[in-house]
Amino acid sequence: MFFEKAKKLFASASLFLILLGLSGCGIWTDFTTYFNTYYNAKTLFDQVEEEIIKQKKDIFAFREDLQAASQYGGQQTSQYGVQPAIPANNQRSTNQYDNQSNVNQFANQPNTNQFSNRPATPQLSGTLNDNLKKVVEKCSRILQYEKHSSYFADALFITGKALYYQQEYARAQRKFTELAGLGKTKYSSENKLWLAKTDLQLHDFDEGLKLINEVKTESLNERNEALFNDASITKISFLIFREENNAAIEECKDYLSKSKDDEISALVAYQMGKIYLLLDDTENAFQAFSSVAKYSPTVDVDFKSRFESAKLLKSLKRLDESEKAFNDLRYLGKFKNYLDQVLIEVGQIYVEKDRINPAIDIFRDVDSTYRQFPTSGIAEAKLGDIYRKKLGLYDSAYVYYSRASMSMAPREDKEEARVQAANLNKYFAFKEEESDIEKKIEYKKNPELFVRDSVDYEIAYRQYMDEVKKMGETQNSDPNVINQQKFDIGFLQQQYNQQQIALFRNPKKGVIITPPQLIALGRYKKPENVKLTADSLSSILAKSLYGLASLFYSELDRSDSAYFYFKKILNDYPDKPVKVQTMYALGTYYETHNDSVKADSIFKYIYDNFEKDPLRNAAAQKLGLVKKEENTVITKKVDDPAEKFYDQAEQIYYGKKYVEAIDSFRTVYKRFPESPLAPKSIYYIGLIYEKDLKMYDSAATAYGMLIKEFAKSPLGGTVLAKVTEYNNEKERMKKEEENKQKELEAKQKEKEAKSADLNKTAANQQPKQVINKDDKIVRQTLLKDPAQKQDSPKVLSQDSLKAKEDTTKIKQVEK
Repeated sequence: MFFEKAKKLFASASLFLILLGLSGCGIWTDFTTYFNTYYNAKTLFDQVEEEIIKQKKDIFAFREDLQAASQYGGQQTSQYGVQPAIPANNQRSTNQYDNQSNVNQFANQPNTNQFSNRPATPQLSGTLNDNLKKVVEKCSRILQYEKHSSYFADALFITGKALYYQQEYARAQRKFTELAGLGKTKYSSENKLWLAKTDLQLHDFDEGLKLINEVKTESLNERNEALFNDASITKISFLIFREENNAAIEECKDYLSKSKDDEISALVAYQMGKIYLLLDDTENAFQAFSSVAKYSPTVDVDFKSRFESAKLLKSLKRLDESEKAFNDLRYLGKFKNYLDQVLIEVGQIYVEKDRINPAIDIFRDVDSTYRQFPTSGIAEAKLGDIYRKKLGLYDSAYVYYSRASMSMAPREDKEEARVQAANLNKYFAFKEEESDIEKKIEYKKNPELFVRDSVDYEIAYRQYMDEVKKMGETQNSDPNVINQQKFDIGFLQQQYNQQQIALFRNPKKGVIITPPQLIALGRYKKPENVKLTADSLSSILAKSLYGLASLFYSELDRSDSAYFYFKKILNDYPDKPVKVQTMYALGTYYETHNDSVKADSIFKYIYDNFEKDPLRNAAAQKLGLVKKEENTVITKKVDDPAEKFYDQAEQIYYGKKYVEAIDSFRTVYKRFPESPLAPKSIYYIGLIYEKDLKMYDSAATAYGMLIKEFAKSPLGGTVLAKVTEYNNEKERMKKEEENKQKELEAKQKEKEAKSADLNKTAANQQPKQVINKDDKIVRQTLLKDPAQKQDSPKVLSQDSLKAKEDTTKIKQVEK
């Protein structure tokens, strides 16, 4: 009996030990799995995911390139461009839903209905992508060798998320599906959401949205607020991506009605306002932005919602309310990191209220205080607009536009500033040409004026050269310069000119610039008396004035100035080739200013009196006498490969590197002869030769090529009158030269005939006799051609010697 009891006790103990051993093996397996693999994989993945969330530019972006954010090292991105990261002690909100990126970037994002079918290629930075690969490798060891570990489900879930972040959506989907097949786990609901995300990325929209709705319901029932937030934002992001904006708004409203997370609710309300802006529903947008305050927004979202509300008030012309709203933001200490953005808007309100001086002060303050921010460039562009549009001070406008084009401002603002700087450069060129031609016409009418101006210039040039030499002597005698060296005069001139340009970059009122300084600045040039007639010069001037008027009308938006020059051409140069063009432009001016009576009378005059002019048909269309062509085929714009090279050539030209610019424009013409920019390049070549280098023969050659090879181009017609005048003038000068040569030859023959008659007469009258040598010399001298008689040397007076000496010195200086 005792033996049987002992046997049973031994069997029970053995069973207990076996069970204990089996249990110990599982614990040991989990223990080794955790510390050998899972811990390292989980730690590394958490670090990578935290960095990805931190770099995410917009949580409502369904897809985005994180590498763009990573290369800035977490810099601020806003409607004002990429801003340097704010110091840690003054940092803006970094909440994962309201991160360092500016959410209002969403408004400027291009939307698309097409999902990318490209192969899955990582868009993360190299370090993040490498770390994700390491996570997948570590987890794969658990999935392969530790299938019975309790960390198997964890490894599946981490692997799926890592593959999703790498945009390996099909592989990620397989991992999430495999995890769902394990049955109920702690990841069931969250895994379903990630499976829905992969479905959406792989175009299975119905299944993806179905799963998201299930997750939303489950998370509400389970009171899992974080999961509900994630599911709702995923759905809103997808609807925005698909441009289903009305559905996105309904989803935002649904979230706001169910969520208890006031911080995320504030962000969703703000995003709803942005969607309303896309729909041009300003009233609901304003209400959405205003509603943000009733939640618990972060400082960042609080500012953005107030900022957008104030901007809406300005767009609705409620300027006083808008100004008050912006000033509230301006003087609230918690928004001091956004002060530059607020000041830009306040300055713009001042402009709209015609408070120009305060606007200038505020933009200058932004420009000087925030030099390392995009708002500095925006302020410079705004100052350029004020000086151009409001004050008509083109020199100052050009300075600010040039600075803005090289600033940190957003690309669109920089490009617009560059265009305006180029337009003003054209304006300066036209004005310089106008002044130059008017002076030449004056010289033709009054030659004494040319002599006087030439003498004045030579005196100023002497003074200029004296200043240059004095600067060189000062440099050579400077005891601080260790290696004394003699600089050539050309280098010294360049150095002196640069000094004067720097000195007078922003001249103060009342400061008198001397003639030598004007020469250094390029504003005082040697008088030039060309061989063209006054009439030819007037034709060129009329053409230049037409170009200036067109620039005012179409580019500088100054129709009043355009009208002045159109009238000036018709009044002062009524018989020049640009008459019809000017009349048509003037008619268009009246038409845009709702003066149809004057416009129609001009178009009627063109139609009745200029039968062969191409603008006659255009005038007929304006009068309704000819119907415009119907069924016009609109072709899609194709990128021109010549555009990049043409832009580079233009920039070289604006930098006044004329010879290099000619080579660059010539390259455009030769490489892309079929491009619309080819004739424009040839035109620029002619323009540089004519206006900048004063090489008129070369200019005529370029213009002639333009007319010959691009006869149908409007630019060919533009230069036709100019080339015709030039060729006519050359032909006239050639005929004058030929006539002068014929007159000289005729006079020479006449003189030779008279000389022959005189010799014959003398021979007949004198008796044949031997005369002595001296008599013979006298006779030969008397019988010589008077035209060949050598003048005896004259004794020059002291004044004459002095004048001759001065002339020699001037020529040496010119050389």
